[in-house]
Amino acid sequence: MKEIGSIFPLYERTASPPALPRREGAGVLNGERAKLSEEKFVSEPAPSLRGRAGGEAAFLSFCREAIYLIASHELSHGKKALLPKYTCDTVVAPFQQLGYDYQFYPVCPDLTIDIPKAKEIFSAHKPNIIVVHPYFGMDLTEQEQDMLEEMHESGCEIILDLTQCLFSTMRLPFIKYYVGSIRKWFAIPDGAFLETNEEMQMPTIGNDEIVALQTKAMKLRGDYFLSADAKVKGESIRLSHEVESLMTRPITPHAMASSSKNLLALENSDIQQKIRIDNFTRLYEGLKDADNIELIADISRLTTAPLFFPFRVKNISEMQKKLAQQSIYARLIWEEEDRILTITVDQRYDLSDMDRVIAAIRQ
Repeated sequence: MKEIGSIFPLYERTASPPALPRREGAGVLNGERAKLSEEKFVSEPAPSLRGRAGGEAAFLSFCREAIYLIASHELSHGKKALLPKYTCDTVVAPFQQLGYDYQFYPVCPDLTIDIPKAKEIFSAHKPNIIVVHPYFGMDLTEQEQDMLEEMHESGCEIILDLTQCLFSTMRLPFIKYYVGSIRKWFAIPDGAFLETNEEMQMPTIGNDEIVALQTKAMKLRGDYFLSADAKVKGESIRLSHEVESLMTRPITPHAMASSSKNLLALENSDIQQKIRIDNFTRLYEGLKDADNIELIADISRLTTAPLFFPFRVKNISEMQKKLAQQSIYARLIWEEEDRILTITVDQRYDLSDMDRVIAAIRQ
């Protein structure tokens, strides 16, 4: 049975994505074609080039390294930060390592910022940096933008982490820093971007140890999909865990690997963004009336391709176990208390795969 939700595989020969069957209206949001970024992550990124906002864009090994560079650069203005409640350890780690005094601001059930409470915490904490995540293909609302502009006018710099909205075209004059993880979107062992107008020293040395291990893990996963050899899968998982362990070490910024750039140049991001939008839409339509889960993302707010499809459940382990029995792996990306699981909707899957997910969840 085809696995849904595993790590990206690498094959000896990288082929173009297959022409998947699309339903009528593929890649369309709210009656209009999705706005796609003019600069696509499909050509070999130079170490430094003109960014989509007119600033300089640099390509690093991991997104936490980009955030670390920014937090280091801003140290002369203070060591206080505000971070969203729904975030990953990799976002927190740079601030911990640099000795920042950081606090979390709340996020509403629909994944918009709890603006009144965030303003209250901001007023009391007086941070010089705030990190913001637009979630799962939903760009910032006008109200969120207004709040962030007020914070900027009070002396706070904003890091907009576009990891979950990689191809968002949103660029705002009061936001100085844009970052995002590219590797979570494509079959590449590493890759992240940092875009800014600031003059910053960027790394030139690659993250060779981690890239080599991750590449081997991805190639073994590809071998497993071709052979169904459980031992090969086990070794792939072991190497992935080794990579995760290495990534807990103190952060040292690295340049994105040449091998990742070369693989990225083979990707067709236009097709893949449309596939993600279609798969997300199929899940939303198929699950919107399901009584055993709670949908989070509002399809009317989907403005760009999403990283995952999120939903809440009462019992996380029970749902994960039920889905795993059908080779569907739902990810828990935040704390268990948030009860949020995610389904992978990337370019490896088509609408029939999403129908399989819908049937499994509704059982």
